[in-house]
Amino acid sequence: MKANYLIRYFAAAACLITSCSKQADEPLDNTNFVSLYGSKPFKGEAKGQRSMNGQVDYNWAGDAHIALIEPTADSVSLVFLADFGDEGEINFKIRGAYRDQNFQAGENDPKSSFSISSNNLTGTIVNVSQTMDFNGRFEREKAIVTMRVQFLEEVGAFRKNAVLNLNFDTSRDMETDDGEGCAMRLVPIWSPSGVTMGMVPDC
Repeated sequence: MKANYLIRYFAAAACLITSCSKQADEPLDNTNFVSLYGSKPFKGEAKGQRSMNGQVDYNWAGDAHIALIEPTADSVSLVFLADFGDEGEINFKIRGAYRDQNFQAGENDPKSSFSISSNNLTGTIVNVSQTMDFNGRFEREKAIVTMRVQFLEEVGAFRKNAVLNLNFDTSRDMETDDGEGCAMRLVPIWSPSGVTMGMVPDC
């Protein structure tokens, strides 16, 4: 099964957790979430695993990137990218609000939430097709995140009750680089109005 089958399911779930923002030209505090985790992207290894009834039937391995993009005075986009080579890639983007050193999305949706607080990442998204759970830890130079997706109905190559696990193990060295690490590229990204073209990091 090709990994690009996965892209739209992750992106569709991400549409559930968006937030408003202030004008992009307002100043940013230099001790906030963006200053801590923005700038140079996290890079490392991505692993994917599909299972049914507890039995693994497919694996992926590739490159992982985690980056903050499009910051304003009170919101930012958090992007997870898993590149599985010839099998495709996953671009998962969450827009949320930040305050001090914390990030929050989905506050107005009782079934969906996503937050990074005190270095801990947690989240749950529920829709008619799947339940998604997020766990992880964000530090200044290391970010480890797991995503678990249980399919509530058959969707493409995933049968009902199939489970997909994705793991991102990434890091960065802020002492030896000025923070420049990614150009931007235009790719299809799901949004509340459907599929649109959007910018994601090209690391």
